[in-house]
Amino acid sequence: MRFKNIYIWYAIPVLLILLWVLAFYMPLSSTIKTKEKELSALKKESETLDMSINSTLNYKTNEDRLISTIKRFESDIPIFDRFPLFIRGIVRDAKRYGVVVVTFNNAFSSVDAVKKSLFVNPVFEVIVKGRFMDIGRFMEGLSGNTAYRAIRKAELLYDEKEYPVLTGRFFIEFKSWRKEPKFEGK
Repeated sequence: MRFKNIYIWYAIPVLLILLWVLAFYMPLSSTIKTKEKELSALKKESETLDMSINSTLNYKTNEDRLISTIKRFESDIPIFDRFPLFIRGIVRDAKRYGVVVVTFNNAFSSVDAVKKSLFVNPVFEVIVKGRFMDIGRFMEGLSGNTAYRAIRKAELLYDEKEYPVLTGRFFIEFKSWRKEPKFEGK
């Protein structure tokens, strides 16, 4: 009889523990696991949304930067109809460098390009007179211009009678808008 009492006294706590595990712990544990899965799914969704928001903000920042660059680009490159004013500016700049522009002629039929692009790339024959370093500085300043594209051909000639003064003949290609650009942005 005593042996049965020990079983009863030990069996009751074990049964209570089993009952508690089966009735409370297991359902609560499975609920916690499902909530943890939901939480991790929500965290992943939140990270995805944060990345989307960041990429959208980066896109917006890049768009604003590109719009300002295009606006600046739009104003720096002359329209082909107003190209004579641009040429006058180049001649004026040449005087600042100590270079005299003798001629500024349209070379080739570069204006009648077959392509229907936004840009025209006219090529001009420019003959300048000046000292070697002055001509170099002038050409370097010209290459810093946004409308400058390339020097197609260049020759430097000298006459012994005018020795320090050289004559340069350059075929310079420029960029020009074919017509007034209509850019819609902020």
